[in-house]
Amino acid sequence: MYATALGYRKDSLFELLDAISAGVGPLPLVRHSLTPAFRRRWPSVPDALAAGTLQPARLHALLAALLPPPHPRLGGRPVWAIDATIWPRPQARTSPARTYGRRTLAATPEHVIVPSWEYQWLVASPDPTGSWALPLDVRRRAPDAATPTATAIAQLQAIVPHLPAGPGPDPSLGPAPAPARPVVTLDSSYSPVDLGRAQLPVDCLVRLPTRRRLYRAPGPYAGRGRRRRHGPVFRCHDAATHGAPDHTATGEDLTHGPVTVAVWTALHAQGGHDVPFTVVRITVSRLPRRDRPPAPLWLAWVGGPLPDDLQLLWTWYRRRFPTAEHGIRFAKHDLGWTSVRLIDPSAADRWSWLVALALWQLWLARGLVADQRLPWDRPLPPDRLTPGRVRRVWTSLFAQLGTPTRAPRPRGKAPGRRPGQCPGPHPRPPVVRRGPAPTRPRPGKRKRAA
Repeated sequence: MYATALGYRKDSLFELLDAISAGVGPLPLVRHSLTPAFRRRWPSVPDALAAGTLQPARLHALLAALLPPPHPRLGGRPVWAIDATIWPRPQARTSPARTYGRRTLAATPEHVIVPSWEYQWLVASPDPTGSWALPLDVRRRAPDAATPTATAIAQLQAIVPHLPAGPGPDPSLGPAPAPARPVVTLDSSYSPVDLGRAQLPVDCLVRLPTRRRLYRAPGPYAGRGRRRRHGPVFRCHDAATHGAPDHTATGEDLTHGPVTVAVWTALHAQGGHDVPFTVVRITVSRLPRRDRPPAPLWLAWVGGPLPDDLQLLWTWYRRRFPTAEHGIRFAKHDLGWTSVRLIDPSAADRWSWLVALALWQLWLARGLVADQRLPWDRPLPPDRLTPGRVRRVWTSLFAQLGTPTRAPRPRGKAPGRRPGQCPGPHPRPPVVRRGPAPTRPRPGKRKRAA
């Protein structure tokens, strides 16, 4: 990575990556220059983010080659997740390319609209348990960007061609099997119709809203008039429109109790009659720390044929929360992804890639460190270490591994501004709103009492 994926200011960028991995909690940007991993002075940190360069295409090829083999408990399939999040920047009036995003707070109302930078993460789940997340792509949605589904398609198109093709054919064993298709899990803000039209070499599990309305295939042509595009309606919230499922499977989950998976094939959405997909309903009996039974989970399967074991659909989508949610939360709260104050969104993109690479660096180092737990922590085996525990001992491991960067060279003081130079205040670009502004209905006149 140091020799191929990093360009200008690669020494400062690489040492900043080590400083992120070796820090304790979220640190301000300048504090990273005081860690033992960063050998340069503090001006090199903002200079690396402002003038440094990264090669995302080469990072895609490198990260795809480092992916671990699929776990047998996941059906031998790579499991990925795409999730969108925001970098809140409500007070950054001089930062361009800000949009209005939803921020979740423990308040009323729960979601707050704040000016922010919107990002979309593509992460891989290496284990059937745990909270490790291996980022494959980090992309910011610019104000003029398309829908989240279009951004997700672009992320998958960038990483899928770099996946290893597997071992070559052995004449004694016959031709080598094709590599397993990745399974990508997405939430309800993504369109299964657009994902199906993209014809990606992946299988997608997209969550459907509870009140989603779909249609079955139309009946035979009556011989006159326009051919019908929609058949009988299928409402997720109305059991009377479901009919008998095409396939069902039951199983037992240690945390959620009995699990029932029901499948209806050849359904389509309005405006997407040319893209049929499979609807999956997953019903569990309980949720952790919840008294009420949960509502059914509705998913859309877009891609190839269904797996033979339908319980894998629940196993794959269940990995979305500990992988995407916990991985992004660790990047924010521990690695300090959104705690630094940057003005230029391009510098924020470089910083985001460094945080993503820090997660990879901790994952690759998990087998080289011993558990250093706090007095109140439970002991964990070496193969179950969490990202936080690996980060505790990264400083000692860094002293053993060394660094490929060159030693810093002393230089004189900067000349500073020229006499009479006055750059003036920074421009204050407006916050861009996606789509038209919401309009409130005009209140009518009150009627007088008789």
